[in-house]
Amino acid sequence: MLNMPSIVAKSTCVFAACLSAQTFAQAKDYYIVCYYSDSDVSLASKNSELMTHKFGVNPNYFWAKDSRAFYAKSTKLTGKIIDGFFVENSLNYENVIDNCNNAIAKGTFLKPAKESFVLLDFKAAESDFSGYEYPIRFEKAKSEQSKIKQIVLFGDSLSDTGNLKRWTKVMPYFPFWYGRFTDGLIWVDYLSRRTEVPVLNFSYGGAKTDGKNEYYVSTIPDTIKAVGRNLVTGNSADYIKTYLEKYLTSDSYLSTNKALANPDETLFMIWIGANDYIEKFENKNLTKPFLDDPEHPSGINHAYKKTISNIIDQIKLIYAKGGKHFLILNLPDLGKSPIVLTSEYSKHEDDMKNRLELSARLSDLTKRHNELLKESIIVLQNSLADKIDINLIDIDENFSDLLSNVNINDKSFFDYGFRKINSKYPVPNKSGLYVQDFCYYGGYINAIFTETNEEANQFAVNNSCKNPDGSLNKYSVFYNSPHPTSYAHCWLSYSIEKALEKKGLLATDVGSLSAFKNYCIEQIESNGKTFR
Repeated sequence: MLNMPSIVAKSTCVFAACLSAQTFAQAKDYYIVCYYSDSDVSLASKNSELMTHKFGVNPNYFWAKDSRAFYAKSTKLTGKIIDGFFVENSLNYENVIDNCNNAIAKGTFLKPAKESFVLLDFKAAESDFSGYEYPIRFEKAKSEQSKIKQIVLFGDSLSDTGNLKRWTKVMPYFPFWYGRFTDGLIWVDYLSRRTEVPVLNFSYGGAKTDGKNEYYVSTIPDTIKAVGRNLVTGNSADYIKTYLEKYLTSDSYLSTNKALANPDETLFMIWIGANDYIEKFENKNLTKPFLDDPEHPSGINHAYKKTISNIIDQIKLIYAKGGKHFLILNLPDLGKSPIVLTSEYSKHEDDMKNRLELSARLSDLTKRHNELLKESIIVLQNSLADKIDINLIDIDENFSDLLSNVNINDKSFFDYGFRKINSKYPVPNKSGLYVQDFCYYGGYINAIFTETNEEANQFAVNNSCKNPDGSLNKYSVFYNSPHPTSYAHCWLSYSIEKALEKKGLLATDVGSLSAFKNYCIEQIESNGKTFR
């Protein structure tokens, strides 16, 4: 979740140090870059090659066109960049979708159109050679009725829409969906599309709250691995500092500001912390001491307190620059996730005993994290009174409801439509609930060794879970460990949109659970054909 922000598009700038947007953003003209995917999911699908970076360039984009005529002009934007968002004065959201669809239908000589190509995303950018692009905020938009008109997001792989992939070029590789750590769109995509609120996304796969939050790196290989990981994935502290130091402007970086230009209209979202713990379970030499030596300076008791302290400090950093509205997400119960299945934990000779014990301990860790996060937010909110508005979404409770078919709103029964993959390990003290297995076993980069689209698509099929009739299961809870499927992400977006609606921050109508279920199913079954 290194964030080169949602800004590093067709070419890539290296490291946060070179993320000086002001150096690159002073352009007279901005246009609309339209990213697309292939809704054809047969073995003939071109998604594999469209996700493969060549010479540092994303191949899956066209420039929006005013029409579908042969000599149609590229659509020019009218506005300026304010705090990392291109504020468009003339066009509206629907205009841009139409013009992107014009371009995708036309194609180019070098990149011919295909009937199954569909719009994936769009941004403001200067040219093919510019490494920076910006989410577009429309002055003529339904979001103008909302209190919040733009979102700045800091997170990890649960929120990464392709930042790590643009940086590494290969990670995560196909069939992970255009840099997302799942099989399709993630909650950020769903939320932005439904509400028309643009998101400036500083989320990178593997990001932690602080790169210094290490544990027992006592050997040279461990040290190299830790340093390498932090170098590539980064941490939310650095990305927040980058945003506050490099992106605050009112005039497309002709000058920079020391405070936010539109604090009342900007929501800062932070969903971070899981990787501060997950990395401890990737090596058995780290797992046991992390859990069994809790009072060690880097043991579990210190780690979760340090993680929460980091998050609170980062809220304060943004507040000091004028930030007012915050939405913080806690962690889902790690003890119910596939982390239980993939972690290096062998305290006992009996496998079942190991997994049940690990599940219970991960659940306890999640509980400690979430309780301290809630307490710390209350303390900070009370200390600043009406100067700040901090809201906490209980993703832990909501995700537990999803797993248990409990209505998020009134706690009655509701079938969310999941085709769960139960492992053989029951969740301790949860009758009838099992630790969830995951669907895709092909690894993050193994498909890189395939040579054609057909080979890559077949590799994905061979390494994915199936329904009894042999079709792919698109409705499991987890795609891999520990990442939810696109279908689960759709339900996560419901929780977030509902919370923003309830708090009066978004003028949206999320609708009933049944209606939203139909929306999520339509999104999954259309394979991207339904942009909204």
